[in-house]
Amino acid sequence: MKVAIPLFENRVSPHFFTAPVLLLVQIKGRTVCSTLKIIIENLSPPKRKAKLLALGPDTLLCGGIDGETRRWFERQGVRVMDNQMGDAMEILDRHLKTSIT
Repeated sequence: MKVAIPLFENRVSPHFFTAPVLLLVQIKGRTVCSTLKIIIENLSPPKRKAKLLALGPDTLLCGGIDGETRRWFERQGVRVMDNQMGDAMEILDRHLKTSIT
């Protein structure tokens, strides 16, 4: 499973389109296997969406996202969990403890 998290420093970014960095986390079972930070600050909104989709995440954990973009990701098979606030790794840990994988 892959989880994408838009970052602002080490925290979940307040909004998907304002994040300067995207964290991609590869997970097996409930264990983090690898992480990769991708700089996205210079990408336009359509290119951010395309970039995220090309990375193949199963889930997007984010602070905020507009409804149209959320529905677009969901139609592409990406589960969107918004209103996530705080340290990105703590949010990821909470997600792993509560999700069924």
